[in-house]
Amino acid sequence: MTQTDVLESAIRQELARVGTCSIEELNERLPYYSWNQVFSAIDRLNRRGTLTIQNSGPFHYMLSLTPSQSLDAERLTPR
Repeated sequence: MTQTDVLESAIRQELARVGTCSIEELNERLPYYSWNQVFSAIDRLNRRGTLTIQNSGPFHYMLSLTPSQSLDAERLTPR
């Protein structure tokens, strides 16, 4: 598993846990990665349809897993 795969998995897990959060909040939740690494992974996941980016104001974007990804994450998340 590459570092990119690990980061993308961490992003999916965080979004499954919190539901919706801003890019800044997600970046704070992943302190071992740079802002650029997180932003690039968000871009890749968005292009694949794994997560959704919504503009909630000037320079403020909210992230969430797409509905199908949320269901998959719920099945994999230990309770």
